[in-house]
Amino acid sequence: MKMVMPKMGMTMEEGTIADWKKREGEFVEKGEIILEIMTNKVNIEVEAPASGYLKILREVDDVVPVGEIIAFIEGEAQEATGRAEIHRGEEEVPWKEQEPIPVEPEREVVKISAQEERIPASPRARKAADDHGVLLKNVRGTGPDGAVTEGDVLAYVGKQKSQEAFESGSFSVSPLAERIAREKGVDLSRVRGTGLDGKITKEDVLRHFEEKHIEGRERPALPEERKEWEEKPGIEREWEQEKPRIKKPSEIELEQAIERPEMKPEPVVQPLPSPQPVSRTAEPADVAEEPMAHGEEPIRHEVKGKTIPLAGIRKLTAERMSRSKREAPHLTLGMDVDMTEAGNLKSSLAVTYTDILVKAVALALRTHPQLNSTLMENKIVLRDTINIGVAVARGEDLLVPVIHRADTLSLKKISQVTADIIERTRKDQLTEQDVLDGTFTISNLGMYNIDFFTPIINPPEAAILGVGRISPRPVVMKNRIEIREVATLSLSFDHRIVNGVPAALFLKEVRNLLEHPYKLLMEEGP
Repeated sequence: MKMVMPKMGMTMEEGTIADWKKREGEFVEKGEIILEIMTNKVNIEVEAPASGYLKILREVDDVVPVGEIIAFIEGEAQEATGRAEIHRGEEEVPWKEQEPIPVEPEREVVKISAQEERIPASPRARKAADDHGVLLKNVRGTGPDGAVTEGDVLAYVGKQKSQEAFESGSFSVSPLAERIAREKGVDLSRVRGTGLDGKITKEDVLRHFEEKHIEGRERPALPEERKEWEEKPGIEREWEQEKPRIKKPSEIELEQAIERPEMKPEPVVQPLPSPQPVSRTAEPADVAEEPMAHGEEPIRHEVKGKTIPLAGIRKLTAERMSRSKREAPHLTLGMDVDMTEAGNLKSSLAVTYTDILVKAVALALRTHPQLNSTLMENKIVLRDTINIGVAVARGEDLLVPVIHRADTLSLKKISQVTADIIERTRKDQLTEQDVLDGTFTISNLGMYNIDFFTPIINPPEAAILGVGRISPRPVVMKNRIEIREVATLSLSFDHRIVNGVPAALFLKEVRNLLEHPYKLLMEEGP
């Protein structure tokens, strides 16, 4: 049975393998927890859909698109009797003799060699090998005591098909890989697929792009070339020969000087970007690359110090924030707000500033639905619920639990929900539902004495509100100066979805509600 990356939410496109609870080749029971995946910075436990032996296809920290195969479970409950045959030790255990199959005399009978018979393999593995014409001696077994499993055979077949597809120039490609290839100008006919049956995955495209970019040997495909291979499902290679490298002016002058001695190139002095020694042989993990013009090999500098792997929540955060800044044109508006009255309400009702902010933002989104939207397939979708995410730090990690339908909740109820969800965030007790379907995010750094910052939008949302510290400042009130408690709000929004004026009007509405917070009590929910 196939196990695929499950889709846990409307906007989920991929998940990360966080941990395998069972080892390769172990027997698992249906309903047993065998895997943890991470999506939206929350780990989700996944149960075995059937009983059998586990064949793992994707490793820990692999990022897998929704629907792609991550494992096989061999030999379901009804085939558990074959388990003893797989657990064969060094002493030979005879296989059950099969009755001879009558064949017509004129047909040639293909005999299985004694060597094949001696190779430990599950019944399903032998059937898969027979179906695909694979010799078991060519397959590396990963089951108990080195036994060959069905997954081993299928993985071997997939590798062979990948090689054939690469050599023939025809291939299949996942939608996500195709989109990334189009964005980065990668010629898919030059990419070797490592997915099932040679399918090109996102990782294949990114690996090919990084290798060629560093080597400086492949230019991005031109628009007409991209159109050519996008329209052909099984394309032929457009350009087989290696592209001539564009020479730098200094190289041209040097060649001319060699041909004509009277011409001597003027020395070119380039300041070193840092006193670090230059190394072109250091490993990628130990070097930093200086950006260069296209076609030039990047200069690498040795970097000494402690190495911390980019993994887990930190890796997921890096990927999501990079995607947000790359795809969404950010614009940030700032506005000061008098929080004096909000402070009085906070004290009288025993709520927090965060509770008041959540309620004010939720009500403002009712009248400014563009800020509560998302961009999907060139369409702006106005969300039918208002779900406010609150950024919460847990150690060095950042998580965004969600308060669902915040506009329908009373301020007191918001206070209870927020307190509960923040406590469970810090205790690492969040569920997938706690982080799903956020439509707008609030990030408050006021407790760290930050006055103003430009927050990054949490995709696929349209905007995020940054909140600075509340501090006493002089304010002109009816022709006289008073000391008031003031904070600065910073609204970052996706300019593809929202223009400046609607964003400014939304921010003005939030300020109005915060400066007259008793209006929040007039819109009380349950």
